[in-house]
Amino acid sequence: MRTLQLVFFLVGCAALAWMVAQVGPDTLLGGLAAIGWAFALTCSAHLAALVLDSVILRVLALEAGRAVPLLHVTRASVAGHALNEATPFGKVGEVTKYAILTERLEPARAAGSLVAQNLLSFVVNCALIALGAPIAILVFEADGAAAAALGAVSGAFFIAGAVGVILLYRGLGTWPLRLLGRVRLGRLRIAPDRIDRWQRGWLKVEAAWRAAAADRRAVRVAWLTSVASRLANVVEIALMLQFLGGEHVVPAALLSLGTSQAVGWILSFVPLQAGAAEGGAYLVFSAAGLPPHMGVLVEIGRKLRRVIFIALGVAVLGWDTFRRYRRRPGGEPEQRG
Repeated sequence: MRTLQLVFFLVGCAALAWMVAQVGPDTLLGGLAAIGWAFALTCSAHLAALVLDSVILRVLALEAGRAVPLLHVTRASVAGHALNEATPFGKVGEVTKYAILTERLEPARAAGSLVAQNLLSFVVNCALIALGAPIAILVFEADGAAAAALGAVSGAFFIAGAVGVILLYRGLGTWPLRLLGRVRLGRLRIAPDRIDRWQRGWLKVEAAWRAAAADRRAVRVAWLTSVASRLANVVEIALMLQFLGGEHVVPAALLSLGTSQAVGWILSFVPLQAGAAEGGAYLVFSAAGLPPHMGVLVEIGRKLRRVIFIALGVAVLGWDTFRRYRRRPGGEPEQRG
């Protein structure tokens, strides 16, 4: 795990440098100047969302007699968030979180809590995106083709969120791995014994996340905290819009955040959402009758915030990596629990 963490640290450093170069220092500074001193408040709101995400992960990772310190989970969340923000598909950071969490948890429990947290976040984000059409139609009076298109997107993500709830409580099973075992690419085929090993490992992870989901009190806290985390992100955007002189800042922030999330998922292969986030914000704000440049300025401000939090996450990961390498090779690992 120490080597893996070092690799991720180097990837984070390279991604941070690449992002600054691609977005452009002048663009980032221009976005900061447009938002002004309120940028510090928006960063505070985003940090609050990350801490709330850490609370979710800690609640889901609790085992009888074994509580993970919140600071340890927050380190994992901040470091993982940095890599998710800086790399395509936005999931490299989950492996980083796993590497840090396994210092305190059994591997299956660490993986299971991460899967459960991601499913919770997925469902809440789908609900947020599904609110897009009602907000655009009822608050901003969008109509015609724009309203129909937003309605279709909202409906699709509502269904996706419902599927996420089913997966959280009922699990996925091993059918994807069994199907993978039957796939043959020319002479290449995955050996049955390897599929069996993967299935056994996956069942342990699935059992761990279903056990977390079966704890009604823990899941209730996790659901409420996940909603609070997204509301902190809404506050972040609403502050930007307020200081940019926008109107109806809360519904506009909900629409902006939902758009950004949907674009991020659909175009996750685009590194750092370069141009995609701004284009999506321009189209949706135009469709809702909002000033499209406001949506673009918000996305530029979010890019600047990404640079700062990527740098923070890389610093946290660097310190964590240094701390692990400083220990003697034959030394005892940190005590779990």
